[in-house]
Amino acid sequence: MKLSHPRIAILLLAGCAQWSAMAAEGATGTWRCGNTYTDQPCQSGKAVEIDDARNARQRREADPAAREARSAGDRLERERIRLEATQGRHQATLIDNKPVAPPREPGNAVKKKKGKNEADHFSAHDPVATAKNKAEKAAKKSAPKS
Repeated sequence: MKLSHPRIAILLLAGCAQWSAMAAEGATGTWRCGNTYTDQPCQSGKAVEIDDARNARQRREADPAAREARSAGDRLERERIRLEATQGRHQATLIDNKPVAPPREPGNAVKKKKGKNEADHFSAHDPVATAKNKAEKAAKKSAPKS
């Protein structure tokens, strides 16, 4: 027996209607699952009866506030996207270890002061003791020889 197109369509619609009825049945309730609320049942979840106790005036007042909040959120999102786009246009900064100034030529080297030899190592000294030593040496030089 060969089925015609209208019969196939009717069978498919009947299956979809039955499936959509089951889906609509589950979507009408609200369940509390632990600390969250969901529109789908969960294990050990309790069905919660939701009733909007607001009157018509309260609902009318809440609608503009929700619209304003939504438009503010949309405006902030557009601003964030714009800022991210402008940040993307900036080139990345390359941090390198190369010296800023070119190396000096031997002919341009800074001349050392006469009599000043740079030590190969660092030596810490007490400035007070150094001053005392200098004072003692000066006193010995200026003392009359007997």
